[in-house]
Amino acid sequence: MFNTNLSILGLDANFGGYSNIDLVERAFYQGSAAKQVNLPTSSVKSELVTSSVLRLANANKLNIDELNIIELSKTTDLSFALAQTQDFVNANKLVVLVGVNLLSSPIEQGNLSATMAFDESFTHYNQVEGIVSVLIAPSDFAIKNALYTYANIKSFATGADIAHTTAQALEKANVTAEQVDLLEVSANADKALASTEEQGLLRAYKTDTKLNTALSCTKSVTGEGDAFSQLAGLLKCIISLQQRYIPAISGWQNVQSDVLSQYQDSAFYIPTESRPWYPNTDGSAHIAAYSCQTVSSYCHIVLEENLLTATPLTAGERFPAEDVRNNGFIANSDLSVFLLSADDEKSLLDNVASLNSQSSVQINELAKSCFAQFDAQKQFSVVLLAESFDELSKEIALAEQGIAKAFLDNSDWKTPKGSYFTAKPVGAGDNISFMYPGIGATYVGLGRDLFHIFPQIYQGVAALADDIAITLKDRLLNPRSINRLGFKALKQRDLALRGSLADIAEAGVGYACVFTKIFENVFNVKADFATGYSMGEVSMYAALGCWQQPGLMSARLAASDTFNNKLCGDLLTLRDQWNMPKTSSETEVIWETYTIKATVEEFELASVDESQVFCTIVNTPDSLLVAGYPPACQKVIKKLGVRAMALNMANAIHSAPANSEYDAMTGLYTMDVTERIKTKMYSSSCYLPIPQRSKAIATSIAKCLCDRVDFPRLVNTLHDKGAQVFIEMGPGRSLSSWVDKILDTDVTQNADSNHLSVPVNAKGTSDELTYMRAVAKLISHGVIMELGHLFHGSIIVNKTRDL
Repeated sequence: MFNTNLSILGLDANFGGYSNIDLVERAFYQGSAAKQVNLPTSSVKSELVTSSVLRLANANKLNIDELNIIELSKTTDLSFALAQTQDFVNANKLVVLVGVNLLSSPIEQGNLSATMAFDESFTHYNQVEGIVSVLIAPSDFAIKNALYTYANIKSFATGADIAHTTAQALEKANVTAEQVDLLEVSANADKALASTEEQGLLRAYKTDTKLNTALSCTKSVTGEGDAFSQLAGLLKCIISLQQRYIPAISGWQNVQSDVLSQYQDSAFYIPTESRPWYPNTDGSAHIAAYSCQTVSSYCHIVLEENLLTATPLTAGERFPAEDVRNNGFIANSDLSVFLLSADDEKSLLDNVASLNSQSSVQINELAKSCFAQFDAQKQFSVVLLAESFDELSKEIALAEQGIAKAFLDNSDWKTPKGSYFTAKPVGAGDNISFMYPGIGATYVGLGRDLFHIFPQIYQGVAALADDIAITLKDRLLNPRSINRLGFKALKQRDLALRGSLADIAEAGVGYACVFTKIFENVFNVKADFATGYSMGEVSMYAALGCWQQPGLMSARLAASDTFNNKLCGDLLTLRDQWNMPKTSSETEVIWETYTIKATVEEFELASVDESQVFCTIVNTPDSLLVAGYPPACQKVIKKLGVRAMALNMANAIHSAPANSEYDAMTGLYTMDVTERIKTKMYSSSCYLPIPQRSKAIATSIAKCLCDRVDFPRLVNTLHDKGAQVFIEMGPGRSLSSWVDKILDTDVTQNADSNHLSVPVNAKGTSDELTYMRAVAKLISHGVIMELGHLFHGSIIVNKTRDL
């Protein structure tokens, strides 16, 4: 066991076609298994090492001669290398650990499942050529020279007994097993070695806190590579801590049956998708550990997140606002975004055609070049999306025909990929409306990637509540399990989520804040108007910053009888009003919500004799939500002669029974407000702007949740007042499609009737692609946006940065 004072000041890596550290980081996040691709200069190992070390030196403005290089090998494994590093650091010297894997000859490799050796489906790891370098320095040196620290090594221990060595490392670091949120494992391909490690860790991390520590395995991405793989495991821990995410083992299936019971008694779970690593409620740093096993040695390393504490926190601030941890994730995406602008049709088509002649550069470099030349002040803009030059050529061919037709018809053009052009842009006037959907659209996996795609929002969102993980329902939306959850299991969790009004209400409000901060803080797009659909009205006030402490809503909702027992859950209000027993069997359903095709007038005629059936929401003039006692609802639906789809939503808001909870809801939503904002906020309680006063907001919400929502009236009101761009600030695209249907019904030749609806989240489609499609629409319509983040960025923090 060793005393440690080690800070990580530099990172560099290159393997499997991932030619820079940001592509490597992207592969780690996605859990993408690397393919064998030779390094550019694989025949000269010394040149590879020198180039990598030089990048570390340059980023930190250090002289390469100051750096002591320790290259890992079969005789100098990570255990031995860290001991040497400690000696150098004790002498106040800087160290670069380097791990290289070069293949003497090509290896025939089959398909690689991105999993690890603990998986019952594991067969083998592929091998890739690669190099990893990590710059380590005394912590005092980093502070004295104002160098950025990616993470700190708190302790490390070596020994033959894995469980005992792990306990030693944790004790020396002064942390408990429960504090370790992420454990990187070696999971060697050799079955005997893997079993020894697995058994040792299961004993060491046997705790009362279940599903607490995520297992990670770099080899599921990098494959096997001796010294290279050892150091890559350390690198992945560092990156996960610095970027604040739990990385995925994307190909994971199941633990081996003979150890299942041991896993159930342990702290472990295996994430199959990366998810955010939310801050600890006490403000302490995140802890990760690395179990590094070789044929001849074992080392357990405990690492700690480096929290930026150089700047004192202001009053009420829980996290330093400047601690933004940028990355190159989206700037290095496979998906490239091409922005082209002109003042007339011919010039625009010439710009599009010119892309075909520029395939000599890398595709993302060509996209950056287009961005550098893009002029948002031009009259027309087209945005093309493509992941390869072949795909770009196809999008160009479609664009050349589609743009010409759009000019001829004064219409829009788009492709399945998401490329977009409009010949009738709405322009960049005061015409943007944020629309906040209801809570029913919340689903498992919602927004999982947003904090990594847009790291600028992390601090602001984290500061909204004392425990943002609870507010955003981390364990419900990002479920933890030992074995991969199948389709049926995930569907069951979705249904369970929809059945808890308090949980989805809180998550809906929280994610409304997330979506809003992306547009306000990243894209610099502000709302001139706003509205909420059903409980989306609560989201609107919270997300736009109307309340001083929106986080107070968490505890209030958790303790609310209205949303836990009376209008949802046991539905005690209905049971009381309808003279039903207070308890019932688990299978009894006394309230259901259905979507039907009918007008309000048709519904009212058909339901005149049914006191337990209500039209709760009008989505479009001929599409309604009706709800109530299921047998009574079925009678009305049969009388209408329409098809109905049950939504599995057992909550009784927007109906006459809800009025009994009006006062309770008013009290629930009465909170101190902030200074007046510029956005005009329209409510379905009165179809007028709501004053930003505590009582007015609370009254508006309570009335909205008791009364029927007339969404067409709300949309037409906003449009009449000047709203033309409608951005849906939540999951799904229901509001966007309804806006199109509502406004397209009354479209005239008057240019003022032009509008654009934009969803920013779609279940089953990556957040990355959905946002790029949204950007394509908004840019083509002339909305001014800050887009630098899409083209530039890196995880590397250079010394020139003002800390």
